[in-house]
Amino acid sequence: MMNIESERAMTGKTALFACLGACLALAACGHGPSTSGASSSREAEAAKLERKAELVEGLLARRASAARALDALTLALPGGAWLTEVVYGPTGIQVRGNAPANNLLADYLTRLYESSALADVTLRGSSLRTTRGRERVEFLLAASARGAGAAPSSAGATPASRLEALEKALPARQDPSAMLRELQRLALESGLQMTKFVPGVEVAGEFTGELAATIEVAGGLADVGRYLRGLAGLSRLWVVEKLSLKAAAPDDPRSGVRASISARAHFAR
Repeated sequence: MMNIESERAMTGKTALFACLGACLALAACGHGPSTSGASSSREAEAAKLERKAELVEGLLARRASAARALDALTLALPGGAWLTEVVYGPTGIQVRGNAPANNLLADYLTRLYESSALADVTLRGSSLRTTRGRERVEFLLAASARGAGAAPSSAGATPASRLEALEKALPARQDPSAMLRELQRLALESGLQMTKFVPGVEVAGEFTGELAATIEVAGGLADVGRYLRGLAGLSRLWVVEKLSLKAAAPDDPRSGVRASISARAHFAR
C-alpha cells in the first residue's frame, strides 16, 4: 500500500515539474527577441529611405523642365516669327505666336517635333491676319514637357548610401529675406525687373520642407529664359510648377514680356 502511494506521489511531482517547465519555456518565447519583427522593421526603414530617394530624384529631374521647354520653344523660331503667349503647367503647354507665312510655321513645327525637351506637339490652328498692310499667320499650338530623367542610381547601392548622395542637392532651410535677395540678384543678372515676390506658407512634407512663391518679372523673352535657367542652377532646389508670360505688344516682334512664375523651394528637414 505504501509503495502504491509513493508511486502516485512521485508521478504527481513529475507532472508538476513538467508543467512548470512548459510554462517557463512559453514565457521565455514570449519575452525573447523576435526575428520576424526585427526583419519587418528593417524592411519598413529601407522602404522609407527608398521613397525619399525617389522623391528627391523626381525633384531634381523636374527642376530644369520649365527652362528646357521655354528654350526649345524660342530657339526653334524661324526668322520673322515671334511668340506672344506661353502658358506652362502640370497639364501641358500652350503657345501663341506669329509667323510670316504658313511654310515658316511648318518649319517651326518640324523643329519642335525633333526637340528632346518637348512631346505631343500639336498645332491647334492658324489664321491669316493683316496688320498695317502686312500679312502674318497667328498660330496656337500645344505640347507637353519631356522630363530630363533622373540620374541612374549606382548598381548595388543601398537606399541609405543612395539617399546620402542625393541629399547633397537638398540644402538647409533659407529665410525669406535671403531668398528674396537671391531672386532679386538673379533677376538683375538676367536683365529683368522683378515686379513682385509673394512667398507662401511653409509646409512640412513627409521628407522635405516646402515653400511656394510667386515671382513676377518684366523684360525680354530671352531674359526670362535666362532667369529660368539660373533658377534651376541655384543651390536652393527650386521647381517651377507654372509659368505664364505675355507680350506687352503682341503685334510687335520686339515687344517685351511680363511673366508670372509659380515655383516651390524644397529644403532638408
